[in-house]
Amino acid sequence: MGLKPVMGDVALASAGRAAGTYTSGPIAAADVAGWVTMSVHASASSGTPTLDASLEQSADGSSWSAITGSSITQLTAAGNRVAVAKVTSNFVRATSTVAGTSPNVTYEIRLDVLSA
Repeated sequence: MGLKPVMGDVALASAGRAAGTYTSGPIAAADVAGWVTMSVHASASSGTPTLDASLEQSADGSSWSAITGSSITQLTAAGNRVAVAKVTSNFVRATSTVAGTSPNVTYEIRLDVLSA
């Protein structure tokens, strides 16, 4: 059995983000998604932040639903988290939420997709 191609992309580029929800555009083209690894790298934080991130999938690229089991363990300071999930629809994206007291978190999310 040979290796399958992997497609990677930065879903959310490294930037400082205050409280709010941040969502990437669709990462996988139609009929490409299979297994997805989401890597979250938080390089700095201030205030008392929390950072949650997970994956969503869509058949049409406009109606999105959460992928069960794709959430990272919450970050409350600089650090790294990884989540892996099976995508059963054509498109995938990352969504993240920064919350807390006067939060600001500098982070990046990268998705690596193993084709079906």
